[in-house]
Amino acid sequence: MFGYRLAGCSVLSGMAACVLLALLLQLALVAPVLAGKKQAGAPVLQSMRFAIVRSAVPSCEPACPEWIWASGTILDDTPAKLRKILKVMGKRRLPIIMESNGGNVDAAMQVGRMIRKRGLDIAIGRTRFEGCSPDQKCKPDRYADGAYAGFPYPAGAYCLSACPYIFAAGERRLVGPWALIGVHQITQVYTQTRITYETRYRMVNGKKKILDTKIVGRKPAGSYERTDLSKGYRQKLLAYFTGMGINPAIVDRMLSIPAKDISVLTQDELDAFKLVSGTGDVSDLAATRICEQEPKAVNCVELKSAGSKIVSRMD
Repeated sequence: MFGYRLAGCSVLSGMAACVLLALLLQLALVAPVLAGKKQAGAPVLQSMRFAIVRSAVPSCEPACPEWIWASGTILDDTPAKLRKILKVMGKRRLPIIMESNGGNVDAAMQVGRMIRKRGLDIAIGRTRFEGCSPDQKCKPDRYADGAYAGFPYPAGAYCLSACPYIFAAGERRLVGPWALIGVHQITQVYTQTRITYETRYRMVNGKKKILDTKIVGRKPAGSYERTDLSKGYRQKLLAYFTGMGINPAIVDRMLSIPAKDISVLTQDELDAFKLVSGTGDVSDLAATRICEQEPKAVNCVELKSAGSKIVSRMD
């Protein structure tokens, strides 16, 4: 014969069956993020977006440069978005012109590995679109293949927090005098979940024999942040930058800056950490002059008059 009671048991005929409802506080580590707390006046960007852009300068035709525009906050879905645009890019090697206020560090490192595998260059900059832009509900119609038309420029562009992890992956890495890179500590966010579980057991000769246990409910129980990294995660960061050819001392520089602040790296620091590969800015990757020289840059697209067919160089 069996009986059931919450948080206790009833004894019947020397044998008892009990149901216990217990509460378990579980800590779940969410992927580390940077700049967890917004500063007053800080720029607010939406989730990172990608698009293939071709120079809108008429004089560059029939050979015009094109690039991948990347802008926004780095989130869990950012690697999947980049993977999609790389599929559209095919065998071409288009440079990335990027601006970001940071976001998820693990996602940034995933994106970085994809970029390095494809051997793509990166410059910190912005894109001004002509006509339709990715922020509008329209389809670009200037080019038959659906590329957006735009102009690259470096003024006021920034790469903050988790963004330098992506930037570090470029084959060529350019930051002009009118753009900046900023770093600070990683903020790890821990979420707490209150789990209710049910355990059935039977008392046999005074001893408890567990029959089964199952979860019967979950409820959020708040979250908290920490900036002290585990030894294992710090080693992960060091290995990432070392693998990208960046001076791993940059990790200590990042961790020395409180999460609520941002430290803009000087040119001397960019050089010392090998974060930049040389002088230059977005114009070295996407200005029309790179298609006027011989040999033309690999990201130049030749527009032939017959049916406006687009032919991309893939050297």
